[in-house]
Amino acid sequence: MKLAVGFGVGLALATLLAIPQGLPWHMIGLGVPGYLVVLALAAAAITGGWHERRSLVLIAGVGLLVAAVFQLLELAIGGQNTLGGDLSTVSLLLGVGIGLVAIAVPSKTSTQTVAQKLTGPQS
Repeated sequence: MKLAVGFGVGLALATLLAIPQGLPWHMIGLGVPGYLVVLALAAAAITGGWHERRSLVLIAGVGLLVAAVFQLLELAIGGQNTLGGDLSTVSLLLGVGIGLVAIAVPSKTSTQTVAQKLTGPQS
């Protein structure tokens, strides 16, 4: 779960790439609502990972996936760009969202179960 802290910190730091308009390291498009959404979900991921709360990490991951789909639909349909993002924003949100969901979903097999499957039943 500490990996979720890293994802959250990385996501929060990635918003710095959206600040310098026109500079060479401007790689992500975000408006003020986009900053608020991304930083709030990054804070949720950091808090959930730090306190070992899978549900909070899952909420952050699903929230990022919803924001990515929302941004993609707004770009595809046209009209108002609520988050102020572009396709690079979609890829960032999708990547971190999928990572957080993968971290938050508990695995079905434990190492003991895998070891038992490899060695066969004990008699």
